[in-house]
Amino acid sequence: MCNHHHHAHCETEAPHEKFMPRRKLLQTLTAGGAAAAVAGCTTNPYTGSKQFTAFAPKDLSGAAESSWAEMKEKIPTSSDPRYTSRLSNIGNRISRVSPYANEAWDYQVFDEDTKNAFVLPGNRVGFYTGMMDFAESDDAIAGIMGHEVGHVAGDHARARMSTQMASQLAVVGGTVLGGVAMSKGCNDKPVNEQAACSAKASQNTSRLQQALGLGVLLGVTLPYSRRHEAESDLLGANYAQRAGYDPYQSVKLWEKMAANSTSSQPTFMSTHPDPAWRASNLDAYIRRQEKLGSQGFQNIRT
Repeated sequence: MCNHHHHAHCETEAPHEKFMPRRKLLQTLTAGGAAAAVAGCTTNPYTGSKQFTAFAPKDLSGAAESSWAEMKEKIPTSSDPRYTSRLSNIGNRISRVSPYANEAWDYQVFDEDTKNAFVLPGNRVGFYTGMMDFAESDDAIAGIMGHEVGHVAGDHARARMSTQMASQLAVVGGTVLGGVAMSKGCNDKPVNEQAACSAKASQNTSRLQQALGLGVLLGVTLPYSRRHEAESDLLGANYAQRAGYDPYQSVKLWEKMAANSTSSQPTFMSTHPDPAWRASNLDAYIRRQEKLGSQGFQNIRT
């Protein structure tokens, strides 16, 4: 959720990302060859989006379990029932109206003044006390909880990791091919010019790698992440409404996020959509669903 992982738009590392950094997880998974047999393109039944998945769910869950345990050891946790019981009660109501009503969920409150919430593979949901204080009402917290459950329904962690792995391979492959092409002509140069030619080719190869990496980041990784956040917002509204909460409180929460945001970073460089846009998008979606009556809050494509 966030104040985004950064979730109000500061693109700094969230506390939980220190324990489950994507690059480290990707290295672990690819080193184990987990992607080899399960890569494919599917349509997610809850979002309607086509997804490339290159890992089995169990591959991410194992890494998440280890990170979850490490977090609970190193980040202060709250035992205050005003936080813990409240979160469990809201979480249980939301999960019962989600596709995962019969699955176990693990809710944890981390005692830090961070406006953030997150979910890890394996139905592990973390809220920071700062987020719960900022949200204030149960309805707003339910919207956040629904958002995190929406990430699970959208299979976003697996899709994101798969896309990042494929993108990294594409950057490496493009860099190698470009580097070979740029170095090829150096062998035809006079002997006294070959060293300078090779040095220039190496420099240009490095620039190519940086350009490809930036292109993938701005053209694939970040837009993909923003789409996931928007999908989870709408799924979260569905779950909150079905559980008996007021989905409009999520709109008010994002308006409050926008009012408190200090980031000047443009949206195209962010992992999350602009908070004001999220509030507007959610408001329009909820109004459409209400007009559908009993058929509303079912399909985020309507």
